[in-house]
Amino acid sequence: MDSRYVIIADDLTGANDTGIQFLKAGYSSSVVLDSGALRDLGAGEAAVLDTESRNIPEREAAAVLEKALPHLAPLKGKGIFFKKVDSTLRGNIRAETAVLRNGLEFSLTVFAPSYPGNRRTVVNGVLLLDGVPVAETEMARDPRKPALTSSLAECLQGRDAAGVRTVSLDEIRGGMVPVILESSGFRGTFCFDGETEEDLGLIAGGVLASVPAEEVLWVGSAGLAGALVSAPRPVLLVVASLSPGSALQARHVIDRGLAAPVHADIGGLLTDGPAEAERLAREAAALLRRGRNVLLASSLEERQVEAGRNADAGERISAVLADAVSRVLAACGTGGVFVTGGEAAIHVVRALGGRGTSLVGEVEAGIPLVRLLGGPLEGLPLITKAGGFGGPETMERCIAVLSSCRGKKNSKNEVTAGS
Repeated sequence: MDSRYVIIADDLTGANDTGIQFLKAGYSSSVVLDSGALRDLGAGEAAVLDTESRNIPEREAAAVLEKALPHLAPLKGKGIFFKKVDSTLRGNIRAETAVLRNGLEFSLTVFAPSYPGNRRTVVNGVLLLDGVPVAETEMARDPRKPALTSSLAECLQGRDAAGVRTVSLDEIRGGMVPVILESSGFRGTFCFDGETEEDLGLIAGGVLASVPAEEVLWVGSAGLAGALVSAPRPVLLVVASLSPGSALQARHVIDRGLAAPVHADIGGLLTDGPAEAERLAREAAALLRRGRNVLLASSLEERQVEAGRNADAGERISAVLADAVSRVLAACGTGGVFVTGGEAAIHVVRALGGRGTSLVGEVEAGIPLVRLLGGPLEGLPLITKAGGFGGPETMERCIAVLSSCRGKKNSKNEVTAGS
């Protein structure tokens, strides 16, 4: 989902540098000096809180962050938290991160300070400036806050960094990020290597595919911020339609490898809805965490189509599929949801706690792109389609649009993003 972004920076220059990354992605972005201003942060907006705490003593910096916690806490679970740090490891990174991690009860911390566009890279857990460990450069001679270590783990946890997991370039480029996070139970502190912007994209994409972004404390420079806000996210497609057209569109994306199918059992949908919803959600979430688009289908096979028709159970089927969608989105992130068929769209909106939709644009004739209004997932991009609408490639186009939705862009930009 595209939610609120809450960025905590330790100086104004870095606050502006990071805020620009969100502005470029279509978010309404601002820098505030008073944490109380965060109460007005809306969906699709990014606010950077500048604490001006980089060059003060560590205890004072921690106190500044603790003072802001009452204003930050109401946004936990509703906003994505990003702790902006200096890309050369100067400042009170350890103390400030600890206050946010412990005070807001984040179970997962992602630390990736590399900024390849400005020659800051991380290899084997060591931050390099122009290829030299940063603690061996002029940054170590900063008169106010020098870089005291080149080690990410030591910077974040001190010399006792046994609980920190360093994720190597080979692991990142090998697509192992979701596997590593899953093996940890999606808990702990992870320090990531990164030499290129593509590496940062793999980090952001791997984490986003594994857990909802709101459950992570993201710690990094503007490089990670740019990767986070622009990372494509897998899409969830829900096909409750009994129409031949929707079945054709679904088979098209499955046959082309654009989505992995998770087939519902009509009997299970009708006789034990909660159990079937849980099964569907479990299988779908596992695929989404690996970065796959997922297609939840109730009726692609002819015998299931007939069973659904004969049972006259369209509304019950839609309700169970909507329950599955709600469970999936509670477990992992997605770029958006596509829904086609019967009563499915209204059931999905209600299952997600929405009070309606905000109209954004039209993907094709009669196929709107909207955003969810209300509920914990407010701002979530949705595409709703009548079963008989569209041609064979319609669902493919909808996947492209949803995977590239960002911020509060205007309808023209969002709808043409996947063209």
